[in-house]
This record gives sequence, structure tokens and C-alpha cells, in this order.
Amino acid sequence: MRVSELTLRQFRNYTQESLHFNPNLNILVGDNAQGKTNVIEALYFLALGRSHRTHLDAELIQWEKDWASLVASLSSDLGKAELKARLQVGKRKRFQISGNELKSLSQLYGHLTVVLFSPDDLQLVKGSPSLRRQFLDVLLAQVSAVYRRYLVDYSRVLQQRNSTLKLISEKKSGLEMLEVFDPQLVELGSRIIQERFGAVRSLSERATEIHRQMTGDAEVLAMAYVPFFVNRDETQLWEYSDEPPPFERITEMFEAALQRKRRDEQRRGVTLVGPQRDDISFAINDVDARTYGSQGQQRTVVLSCKLAEAEFIRTQTGEYPVLLLDDVMSELDAGRRRFFVEAIKKKIQIVLTTTGLHSFTEPMLRDASVSLVKSGVIEPFDYRSQGRAVP
Repeated sequence: MRVSELTLRQFRNYTQESLHFNPNLNILVGDNAQGKTNVIEALYFLALGRSHRTHLDAELIQWEKDWASLVASLSSDLGKAELKARLQVGKRKRFQISGNELKSLSQLYGHLTVVLFSPDDLQLVKGSPSLRRQFLDVLLAQVSAVYRRYLVDYSRVLQQRNSTLKLISEKKSGLEMLEVFDPQLVELGSRIIQERFGAVRSLSERATEIHRQMTGDAEVLAMAYVPFFVNRDETQLWEYSDEPPPFERITEMFEAALQRKRRDEQRRGVTLVGPQRDDISFAINDVDARTYGSQGQQRTVVLSCKLAEAEFIRTQTGEYPVLLLDDVMSELDAGRRRFFVEAIKKKIQIVLTTTGLHSFTEPMLRDASVSLVKSGVIEPFDYRSQGRAVP
């Protein structure tokens, strides 16, 4: 998967700008608040139909304008394609692939696959469980239409069940409606959990090997999926089983948890069980990385996960995704930077933002396309003649 050109019109701080990419490393350099991250955001939006920075699409449209458009030229093993998005105030966002309008957002997934690594992702290990669930959902949604359907249907049932529980807590409804939603909640939630189990197992195999290489065999990384009905202290029972638990076993434990929490749910008016409360655990040499890992160790875990994420997408789709690195190279020491670049060199197209070129070696820059971003304008930057300092 490669992006050869991106054109932005009235998107964020870009009035009209086109950027050509090379198939390997593309570096966008410039001071903060000049528009570098907006390019990353545009590619992410074209891939997933939403921003990773805001829930409000209107914020993506240039100030005092009422529309924005994004166009990317793509190439893959299936051939070339053009992916378009149009945003307009007061109207739904629209997407086209090679001139054909997509009827739903779910049809967008898979045309452009991406892995994003931003400073926020450094919280993957020590941040809240919602970040780790989002990590899994974005990964699986890009490669599985079935998973996307499970998520949409589960979200609908969960919302309806929460509304019912709220009425029950206010003595405005009886318990009979729960009998309608509970079977659906268990069925769809168990399907999501089963898919996540498989994904984490696959990711863990790859991330463990990457982490081992990065630390020179000094550390062993273990990832475990922790569904809401399993105590974190018992995750080894699930992690080291030959296979993820069968679907029937997942539904049994889901139903048992539902029964245990029924009175609490009715009192509080909200669903307390389900995959919206699941987590992932990380251990280094059998020690919880979230609680006891150093900042350097936690960053190495995240780096391993991002590389494993790219490999996972390749195994599912046959092609590597585009790797979006938003100002993270400065967060990594020289050793991790070298490993990262060598691990992905010439396998993955990279779009990378940075405020300076001092952390890049001459061989890295020699193979890269370097552009200067300044006040919403993107121009080629010849670091050899101008030096590595940003003008």
C-alpha cells in the first residue's frame, strides 16, 4: 500500500496544497503549529473516516469556510485508485473511490490502511484501558468487515440496554425489556471478545519477537487479552492456553457475569459487563509493565506493538499499511530509532513529522523525501545545501 499524492483544499490550515510522496520515507519538517500533523490527520481521515484528534468534523474545515476536500492517489497490489473525501458544514461527509461514491462509512475501510504512532500512543501501556481497546478496534476494523459489523450492532444494543436500565433505576420500566437485549448483548459481545482474543494472540507473537531483538534478548514481552470477566491476576491461564477459549465458554462466563451484576446495573442504570470494559496487559520478564516498567521499557513495548500492528495488517491483507509517525522519533533514543528504521526500511511507506533533522542519520536522510512545512505551505527542503536546521 502506497500513497503517491495528497491534495488538500480548505482542510485545517491548508487553503490548497499538494504533496507528492516517495514510496519509502517521507519527512515533514517544521516548527510546531505549522501544519505537519494536519497532513498525518488527513491521511488518517481518508483511511478511517474520522480524525484521531477531534470528534467534530467541522473542526477539520478551514476557519470561516464551509467545505473541505481531501484527495489521495493510491497504489497497491490491486492497482491504482483515487480516494476522495468531502466535508461540508451541515451535511454528512462523503467519500469516493475511483469516482464511485461509497454508500456507508464501512465501505471506506481497507482502501487505505494505516498505522498511526503519535505521542499519545506512548500512553498505550500506562494509560487508561479505553486506549488499549481503541487500539484493538482500529486495528481489527481496518481488516475485518465482520468485526466492524459486530461493533456497530453491539454499540446499538448497548445503547438501548443502557436506556432501559436508566428507566428501571428511575422506576419507570420493568425488567421484561432486559430479556430482549441480554441475549443480543451476550452474543455480539462474545463475538467481539473472541475476535480480540485472536488478534492479541497474533500481535503478542510478533511483538514478543520484536521486543526480544530490540533489547538484545534481555527482556521477554508478554501480552494478554483481559476480558471483563477475568481477574488480571489470572490472565496467565488465558494467555498460555494453547488456543483462545471457545465461543461457548466465553458466552458462559459473559452470562454468569451478567447475573452477578444484575442488581448493581438496575441500581446504577448502566451496563457494567461487556467488551467495553476489557483490557490488555503487558508484562516484561513476568513483571507488570504498566506498574513497574520504566519509561524506556514502556516506550519499547509501544514500539514493538506498532511494528507488530503493521505486520498483523500485512498478514490479513497481503500488504503493509502506510505508517504515520507524528513527532515520535524525538521521543526515542538513538538505539530505538535505528532499530525502528531498520525494521521497516523499504518495506513500509512512512510519513513522518519532526521539528528538526538532527536525530536522523545521513543514510536515513539520503533515502528520504524531505519537505518543509511553514504556515500551511509545503515545499521541498534540500537539507544538504541549507543545513539540518529548520529555517
